[in-house]
Amino acid sequence: MGTGSGVFAEVFVGLGLDVTGIDIQESMLNSSENVGDRRGPSSLQSGSGARNEADAEGGTMTKIGIIICGRYQSCAGGKCFRALRERAGAFAVYPKEEPVEVVGYSTCGGCPGGNVEYVPEEMIKNGAQVIHLATGLVVGYPPCPQIRQFKKFIEARYGIPVVVGTHPIPLKYFKVHERLDFWKEMGMEEIAGALMKEDKKIMEAYN
Repeated sequence: MGTGSGVFAEVFVGLGLDVTGIDIQESMLNSSENVGDRRGPSSLQSGSGARNEADAEGGTMTKIGIIICGRYQSCAGGKCFRALRERAGAFAVYPKEEPVEVVGYSTCGGCPGGNVEYVPEEMIKNGAQVIHLATGLVVGYPPCPQIRQFKKFIEARYGIPVVVGTHPIPLKYFKVHERLDFWKEMGMEEIAGALMKEDKKIMEAYN
């Protein structure tokens, strides 16, 4: 991790994101001098070295890719795009005043996740600086058994951060998982803790 990347690391550690070994240029962050101002990444150094147009013009924009679970391959992405617009769930890390563009959206390809080996590369070519593993991989019955491997592989192979989660966990799914052992057995709170701590009213709004 590059020198001075503390602000970025602090924000994403709250999401359970391990950025160890990933070079992050904080000089590219539009962070506030006010310690109380919680801000997200304006730009990350991706493996392609691409800079987005807004940064080149002196503004800020974060470009992201989203990988969803193959069992939900017919999903139109309604909850994910709504959450991005509302900056809810895992998207809460991005300040509302800064634009975020989705530059790639794909399924994992179905178990065991063959697309995960390839789609991040295409997303990065389109400028992706962060990749989100969709909330469906967390809340399914059972949750995706490869989710940790997906995160580790993408970060190691492509050198960009991976966030587990997109939209808030719908409350109806959360309540069922409270009665199951899946999350506990998988240590899901370690990688998706912020989703599990979401306000219950917000979760209910995403039922």
